[in-house]
Amino acid sequence: MPGAISRVYTSASGRELRAHVLAPAGPSVSRPAILFFFGGGWRRGSVTQFLAQAKAAVEHGYVAVLADYRVSCRDNTTAVAAVEDARDAYAWLRRESAGFGVNPGQIVLAGGSAGGQLALVAALSADSAARPAALVLYNPAVDLVPLASWIGLQREEAAKISPSAMNLAASPPMLILHGDADRIVPIDTVREFCRKVRAAGGSCELHEYAEQGHGFFNSHAKGAQGLTPYDDTLGRTFAFLNALGLQPPIPVFKRVE
Repeated sequence: MPGAISRVYTSASGRELRAHVLAPAGPSVSRPAILFFFGGGWRRGSVTQFLAQAKAAVEHGYVAVLADYRVSCRDNTTAVAAVEDARDAYAWLRRESAGFGVNPGQIVLAGGSAGGQLALVAALSADSAARPAALVLYNPAVDLVPLASWIGLQREEAAKISPSAMNLAASPPMLILHGDADRIVPIDTVREFCRKVRAAGGSCELHEYAEQGHGFFNSHAKGAQGLTPYDDTLGRTFAFLNALGLQPPIPVFKRVE
């Protein structure tokens, strides 16, 4: 990936899995980082799905990381393997944080659809002292049980990696950006998940996008307010992180090619 530092974070199913790190130029300071997981139904997908968001994050002074993970079309695996990889990618970034100028206490996990589920499970299953600072989730899959047969799992297996069935106490503050016309992950499912998070004492900020379907967040079609879903979700992401005190110490605002 041009402009990125690519490192192997683990090896599994006969291949090396890489994390692609993009960092601001300039002084080496301890910065917050955003680790992105792509979507694709645990079947397919590419780390480039969030490349534009990663470049924007770097322009704002964040370190951005795009993690590959196993999917069924390439590795003949299930979502269980993808969860293992997401956990490994997050653990690797924490271990190697100093080498990339990252503050390990200011790592944000982000992802879309299946990648949102991976970000959630990696966060919720981490030790309390190692939980990420925040979550940014784009139409995340929060309940895998109804999808069990579709993703090749037994219902009991799906429940074990289903965020809605996990212990939500002490979950990181999270922002969910979701279309109310999503037919893959119905908005009611996400509303109920947010209610569970809040009932457990956590913070879940849900922003609903009218008449938007699954994967809307990369759309560049302008809406009624003159903003594209891409621009609006990106702006809300940075506003959310800034409100949590996760803004970089030295903003860059230099375009990343």
